Amino acid sequence: MTDTSVVTKSGSNCDVSVDGFPVVSPIVEQADKFYDSMSKGESFRFEIRKKTDSLPFDGSGAMGDKNVMISTSCGLPEVDHLVVLLTARDKDGKDTGKHRSDMERFMRDFVPRVKKAMACSA
Repeated sequence: MTDTSVVTKSGSNCDVSVDGFPVVSPIVEQADKFYDSMSKGESFRFEIRKKTDSLPFDGSGAMGDKNVMISTSCGLPEVDHLVVLLTARDKDGKDTGKHRSDMERFMRDFVPRVKKAMACSA
């Protein structure tokens, strides 16, 4: 397993590979406005995009077969919003429904942890 992580002032990303196969890449970006994951401008990120059902935190999101995008408020003077992206590749690709469910479960847990780690007020 290899892990390459990058943290910058505007965000961070981490790429994890298993046996040379890229498995998961979470990315956190700081944004000065809300980015709607269902807008036409964000459609390039998805294969078979679907709006994420109600989230247990402030924000909205969308999911594709291999990725999820969540936009949420942060409420800090220097960080108004966060955009959290997840790309997760399913090597065998046999059960897209389960893969989507796993990605959604991960993001419902991950995003509140990111907000807490970044000391977001909203």
